[in-house]
Amino acid sequence: MKLKAILKEYLTFNRTEQRGVFVLLTILFFLVIANEVVPYVVRPRPVDMSGFEKEIQAFEKDVSVSDSLEESARKSKLRKYPSYPVRSVGDSSRSYRPFPKEVFIIELNSADTFELQRLRGIGPGYARRIVRYRERLGGFYCISQLLEIWGMDSAKYKMISEHLSVNQDSVRPMNLNTVTFKEMLAHPYFPFETTKAIMLYRKEHKKFESISELKKIDIIPDSAYRKMIIYLRVE
Repeated sequence: MKLKAILKEYLTFNRTEQRGVFVLLTILFFLVIANEVVPYVVRPRPVDMSGFEKEIQAFEKDVSVSDSLEESARKSKLRKYPSYPVRSVGDSSRSYRPFPKEVFIIELNSADTFELQRLRGIGPGYARRIVRYRERLGGFYCISQLLEIWGMDSAKYKMISEHLSVNQDSVRPMNLNTVTFKEMLAHPYFPFETTKAIMLYRKEHKKFESISELKKIDIIPDSAYRKMIIYLRVE
């Protein structure tokens, strides 16, 4: 059977059936309207609670007494613990005492890498860099020599310098008459040309009688001379 024949058989109504469908839809429409409107028009009769007033009052009294007992128990429990004053952020009536800074001093010529790491901003790598530079120098004679280390800026230096001291007696000077070319060249204050000029002077004059003879070497400026003499001795 074709679909068109099926639809025609079951969905086609005669005049009487059409009237019946119309009446049914009309009834359904009014029922829906009545269900929405009647609750607002017909108000329910108020319930008379006068016979239960005593029971209600007794219940409210019991609840009030129970709440009071719970509140008293809570306050009694809190009184067992000491109270501490809480200062609000904007309260300026009380003086604020910050935690004191840790006070410690590190002697720069004897400290190892672990001790140097106590300094703010100094990690294991930078601590090793300080120790290596100290060994090349033969010891620090002033704290400001830290500024000669690669990566040390004025901000970091200012932050750690107050925790440092230098024992100048720890400086190990080189004997100007016995130091080798390689040993002098390893020192940060003696570049290749300067070291070569010193060695040629010593060879020509056999030995240095005093450190001040370095002033006769034209290649050495006064600023470099003042730094060198701390790490030299003549014997």
